[in-house]
Amino acid sequence: LFAKKAQAVIDKYTIRTETDGHIPVVAVPPGGDVYLIARLWNFSPILEFEKGQTYRLHMTSMDYNHGFSLQPANINIQIVPGYEHVVTITPNQSGTFSVVCNEYCGIGHHTMVGRIYVK
Repeated sequence: LFAKKAQAVIDKYTIRTETDGHIPVVAVPPGGDVYLIARLWNFSPILEFEKGQTYRLHMTSMDYNHGFSLQPANINIQIVPGYEHVVTITPNQSGTFSVVCNEYCGIGHHTMVGRIYVK
C-alpha cells in the first residue's frame, strides 16, 4: 500500500530525474504529503521543498532497517520495514541537503545517500 501511494505521488509530481539511476525529483505543493522509500541502497525519490512551507513526509523501508539522517541538520530517524513514519517538516533554509543511512545495512551501506533540495 505504501509503495502504491508513493508511486502515485511520483507519477503526479515528478519534475525531472537525476543520477545515473534516473531517480525522480518530486516537488509536491506546500501542505502536501510526500513519500520517501528506503531500500538497499538508495532513498527514492529525491525531494524538493519550498523554504518556509510545511509538508508531511512519510517514510518506510522496503527491506531492512535503515537510518534517515538529514545533514547538516542532524535529524535522525530509524526507518523500519512495515512501519510508516510521518513527520511534519518546515524547511527554514535553502540549499541541498543529504539524506544518509546511518544504520548499517550491508555491503552497499556507504553508497546509500539521498537528497533534499530546498528552494
